[in-house]
Amino acid sequence: MTLAYNKEGSGDRTVLCITGLNGHAGFWTNFRKALAETCTVISFDQRGCGDNRDVAGEHTLAEIVADTIDVLDAAGVDNAIVVGHSMGGVITQYLALDHPERVRAAVFSGTFCVFDWYMENTNNLRQALLDKVGTEACAQFSAVMAMPGGNVMDERYNLHDRIVNVSSKAPDDVIMARMRAPYGFDRRAELPRIGIPSLVIGASDDLLAPLYQSKIIAEMIPGAQLEVIDGGHFFVNTRPETYLEKVGAFILSQPVD
Repeated sequence: MTLAYNKEGSGDRTVLCITGLNGHAGFWTNFRKALAETCTVISFDQRGCGDNRDVAGEHTLAEIVADTIDVLDAAGVDNAIVVGHSMGGVITQYLALDHPERVRAAVFSGTFCVFDWYMENTNNLRQALLDKVGTEACAQFSAVMAMPGGNVMDERYNLHDRIVNVSSKAPDDVIMARMRAPYGFDRRAELPRIGIPSLVIGASDDLLAPLYQSKIIAEMIPGAQLEVIDGGHFFVNTRPETYLEKVGAFILSQPVD
């Protein structure tokens, strides 16, 4: 079954944007619209989320990878420049390693290459809040983790509204399954096999996918470019101009389709 997807722009470079835990293509709206002025941009809501909320699934990494390939097939795209944020960056690693013919270049954005003790403990706490306290508490804690207090007065963090106006992005069972998906993930030893142009971009104040993860990815992928900004875990949207400048320049440096 092919998921509903978005396709904007008509540029010679095709870019696929893959969202993280919340699974909603809306995460990319501003970036997608700006990039669509020069590129063809594809994004999609993942199973159980948004326009695909009613599509049942197991919500595993393998399933998301398969769905991503199905979206490319449905869009008639042989290969694309793939931009994956957070867990979407994990999916990008799977694509680059297991389906290299589908990826022309890759952007590993605010992501991780190993679900280590730090990430497990953080995620365990979020799952406990979801299971024992409820959706609101889990979402509020996640917002605080995503938007660290050092920049709490930055209006683009919108932390106050994120805490006060909590809304469910997906049913609780879907959120819980997606939270469990990356446990055991560790493909560090395989990263040197990635032979495509790669940009790794991370935030110095990201508490959900800490910068050390981005540094490991950049060190292990031959020729990878590392960019460090700030903006918390959602720096795609808290630092939109900087993100578009750095990621857009990398994308436009790639040969046309």
